Amino acid sequence: MAFGHALAGLSVEEIRSIASDLADACNSPADEVASTRATLVIEQTLRRTHRLQNAAAAALVAATSVQDVAHRANVNLPDDDVTRVARAAAQLARGLAAGDGPGIDDALHCLARGWHRLACCAELAA
Repeated sequence: MAFGHALAGLSVEEIRSIASDLADACNSPADEVASTRATLVIEQTLRRTHRLQNAAAAALVAATSVQDVAHRANVNLPDDDVTRVARAAAQLARGLAAGDGPGIDDALHCLARGWHRLACCAELAA
């Protein structure tokens, strides 16, 4: 999975930049509503397609990858930027695990806002 490899290759500086991008991408109530709707579409699709376990595993790997970068760089956790990026990575990984379905593309585009720094997400974030 390209997303997982990209996360593992991040630096702490990149995590901080992505955290800032994520905050900028979701700074209004309308953005928060859109993000919640995207999450619900993904969750419904995961249930309907019986992919909940796959999505949980993908989310765990994504969040752990971000935390591992922080550990290797001796960042004291919890750290607000690391937490923001790890949570967002987990949610996006769940969406990627959902596969195709009605509304999934739109949901992924919504959740990928702020991830344009990763080449594997640039198209989704556009």
